[in-house]
Amino acid sequence: MSKILIAALYIVLLCGCAKFKPDFDATTTPLIAESFGGAKNQSALYRPVAWKDLSGWKKDDHGEALIAFVKSCEAIAERSLWAKSCAEAKEAISDDRVGARLFFETHFQPYEVIADGKSKKGLITGYYLPTLNGDKKNGERYRYPIYKKPADLAALNLRDFGLYSDRTIRGRLTSDGRIVPYYDRAAIDANASLLAGAELFWTDDPIGLFFLHIQGSGLIRLPNGETRLIGYAGQNGRSYYPIGLYLVESGEIEREALSMQSIRAWLEANPQRMWATLHKNPSYIFFEEGNASVGAFGAQGTPLSPKRSIAVDPSFIPLGAPVFIQALDEFDDLSRLCVAQDTGGAIRGAARADFFWGEGFEAEERAGKMRLESAMWVLLPK
Repeated sequence: MSKILIAALYIVLLCGCAKFKPDFDATTTPLIAESFGGAKNQSALYRPVAWKDLSGWKKDDHGEALIAFVKSCEAIAERSLWAKSCAEAKEAISDDRVGARLFFETHFQPYEVIADGKSKKGLITGYYLPTLNGDKKNGERYRYPIYKKPADLAALNLRDFGLYSDRTIRGRLTSDGRIVPYYDRAAIDANASLLAGAELFWTDDPIGLFFLHIQGSGLIRLPNGETRLIGYAGQNGRSYYPIGLYLVESGEIEREALSMQSIRAWLEANPQRMWATLHKNPSYIFFEEGNASVGAFGAQGTPLSPKRSIAVDPSFIPLGAPVFIQALDEFDDLSRLCVAQDTGGAIRGAARADFFWGEGFEAEERAGKMRLESAMWVLLPK
């Protein structure tokens, strides 16, 4: 990479991060920094609290959360902060719900997550594992490609160039050695030759494919009845833009009625405007095949647990950390201990999470309509 490009990236980094100042509670800064594997630019406070401050804590089934945490230990156990708690977590798994709760109370300290150092209120939405009809080859029915990560997609971690940031910039490696922004969604949809040869599957549902990109993983049902699992493998580096926001601001959908279901209904009712609306979101996701018997896997590389895994912004919540969420919806109390095992383009901020519902019709219904005010506590080893 040329010195000019490195200098340009450095300027971008300074401009993009200048407004974010480290603002930790002095007693938690070392723990937070170590949990990330290094200091991060932050604008949130993490206030230590007592277990009694977590409303609904004792009512939860901590055994389910412990199983999910042990899965995350496959990815974090080698880090010094997590080594001891991960080693003892495997020994603590049992059918004893009280014993699982005591494990967390013995080995962890809860910290209230205060977004921007001011507000305790957060937002939690839902996601699920969708199922699309598809095939390994295209045809009259299966015309919309699901791509694997293309060979010309380049990822640059700025820390590798001495810029003291874990920010990753993605682009396209050209034949003359330059790195330029990768194709956006509109370009990819308009020109099949751009990613020719990178087709993983083909599907018959362009709207379902768009939502698959948002969910990050899904199941492909082949014509012979066989089911294949696909998961996140990469992203084109373009910023995520929620088309729901566009539909609300343009007056097409009332804010109170906004959901995945209402967005799909609008797209189906307005086919002449569908593609232009989908292209409002330039972000594009690439996939890889996984093990269908294991189930969906998140950004951490470990299997997700329905109703126990959440996606977070890893700039604020370390992947692998247990997180107690407090939220109520029209059906039941969703307050419970989860584990941060995934990320997402729309998940930005300290007190922001996406709740994984699993697969099936109920999961789709609950996830698509979920938008709840919440509070969050991250658990870090003592």
